[in-house]
Amino acid sequence: MFKFWWPIGLIILSSVGYQVGLKEVSTGMDPFVALVVTYLVASTVSFAIYFIQGTGEAGWKKDIFTINPAALGLGAAIVGIELGNVYMYQAGWTVNTAFIVSNGLIVLALMVMGTLLYGEKITPRKILGVVISMAGIAAITLG
Repeated sequence: MFKFWWPIGLIILSSVGYQVGLKEVSTGMDPFVALVVTYLVASTVSFAIYFIQGTGEAGWKKDIFTINPAALGLGAAIVGIELGNVYMYQAGWTVNTAFIVSNGLIVLALMVMGTLLYGEKITPRKILGVVISMAGIAAITLG
């Protein structure tokens, strides 16, 4: 059971730290300077974990050739997410609504993408979930 749930716990803890950090960064620091520092720290931590795993030099030399275009696209997408979040908070969004609104709309977009690109099924239950989520977003943003 732990193996199944610990990644969710990590995501929750990291996401809370992420949103709080973004809110603080948005109050005066240049967003691009913040991103440079953020990615230097993220790269350092990622490199450290990669090498601590025991992959070693031989693994690194082999692994560097397995990088595919998706990793490059992911990097560009992450920059867009980071900048969008910083500017969202600069525009006046609050921590307790910004995340739920943006993620609710992301879920809707992912349902469409999952259907179009991966043939995933949209069931009546999923549609009901989206309707309820959109109603919640409307209540949060309009209320």
